Amino acid sequence: MTRWFRPLCYWLILALLHLTPRGRGRYYRLVVLKLDRLGDAVLSLGAVRLLVKEFGTDNTLLIVSTVAEPFFRREFPAVDLLVLPPFCQNFWPDFVQTMVRHAAQLRAITADHLVCLRHQPSDYLHAIAALMNARQIHASEWILPGERVSLNYRRAQRVAYPVESTEGCLELEAHRRVVQSVLRRPVDFHEMLPVLPSSPAESNSILLVCPLAGNTIRQYPAASLAAAIASFLMSTPAVRVTFCLPPGISHTLYEQALQGAGLAHVDWVHPSSLEELIQAIRSARMVLAPDSAPAHLATALDKPGVFLLGGGQHGMFAPWKRSPRQVWLDHAMDCYHCQWRCIHPEPYCITHIQASAVAAVLRSVHAAAGLP
Repeated sequence: MTRWFRPLCYWLILALLHLTPRGRGRYYRLVVLKLDRLGDAVLSLGAVRLLVKEFGTDNTLLIVSTVAEPFFRREFPAVDLLVLPPFCQNFWPDFVQTMVRHAAQLRAITADHLVCLRHQPSDYLHAIAALMNARQIHASEWILPGERVSLNYRRAQRVAYPVESTEGCLELEAHRRVVQSVLRRPVDFHEMLPVLPSSPAESNSILLVCPLAGNTIRQYPAASLAAAIASFLMSTPAVRVTFCLPPGISHTLYEQALQGAGLAHVDWVHPSSLEELIQAIRSARMVLAPDSAPAHLATALDKPGVFLLGGGQHGMFAPWKRSPRQVWLDHAMDCYHCQWRCIHPEPYCITHIQASAVAAVLRSVHAAAGLP
């Protein structure tokens, strides 16, 4: 009975949502469904740009998350946006309340093409697609581990999610395959690369450190980070270090680690908006970060950077690069691709990246970029 209870709940609420009166109708040639956090939104930039160019800004709707809304508004100011929560973790109250709140608006949408660029399936995505009147849905055929789902896409044209990619991360290759299916013509992988216009750094001597990731398991230990920076500065004493933390996040953990490594003179910035974060990255000469939104933004800006990559989803969202100016460091483990269900006391794929190796790569990137 338990096996049937969850699917029954989802199908029942979806059936009831279809009884919701429609809002004011709107037709689009293209609807792009990309409900993700900021880093994943950056990865989709090339694909979304190509699709919007093909279908036109007046004929496109982007369904994006509250987290990624500022990014999409910045990059596509003339395109309609529908903003929803990025995820619904639980059937009640998250899924039910969100779907009830937006059902009328979703049921009013008619589209020729609905393109899902979040490849991991979920009942949340499937329900959103089911409430719209989309003549054709384009999505990946997901083969990796994921959450249990009870719903599915209807009238979906699927392409295989890649097992490997010789030219970049799996998500970019998956975007290419989906976009190629929509446009019915070959699409070059490099058209999927996220590109943000770069500009000369305002300072020749700032190493911007963005230590946080969306999940703490992906973050490099503070003590190791401080040791790597201290070692790097021994050969580049003119470099100024700036730590970049979200508003409201305490300095204490990193201050203590930096003091323990003998570093007393560090600046701190707390960008309060996406624009301020991008400006902080643009103003720096180098960026040091784990796999995170700042890492993806820095790479899209073609900023010299060293990025620390764990094995939970290795190769899926990273590594990727715009040029040799970006280097991703990792520590290979037999348990790679665990989807961050770590079997060790700590994530050795992150914590066993040696501080000396991080410092060495910082020096090589610094030298290769011709920085003073």
